[in-house]
Amino acid sequence: MKISKGTDYGLHALAYLIAKKEQQPINVKRLSEVLNISITYLSKILTQLVKAGVIKSASGAKGGYYLVNNWEQISVYDIITAIDGHQSTLEDSFNHGPECKIQAILLSAEDEMTKALKNKTLKDLM
Repeated sequence: MKISKGTDYGLHALAYLIAKKEQQPINVKRLSEVLNISITYLSKILTQLVKAGVIKSASGAKGGYYLVNNWEQISVYDIITAIDGHQSTLEDSFNHGPECKIQAILLSAEDEMTKALKNKTLKDLM
């Protein structure tokens, strides 16, 4: 399985916010320097996480990003779907229907992977 760079960067940004546990928001410039990611690209990812309710943002001179109160309960699957949307990672190129054994195996594997990612939360990044 391969996750997108956006999801990878988003998870690393969240891991940094979790590790810091600072009371003050961390600005995107600081995050981009620490993670060595383009400010523009990281801003886009963080905006998606704000829209999904994973993090919050504060504007102004001391603004930046910080974790929501219930961050420990947010699943890794929630992060992936917030950034990449709901996509199938294991797809059969042919649509033979439910009798296709290959499609059945891939769907079963994807279901198991989804369950595993839903059972891992941001708390597991500590």
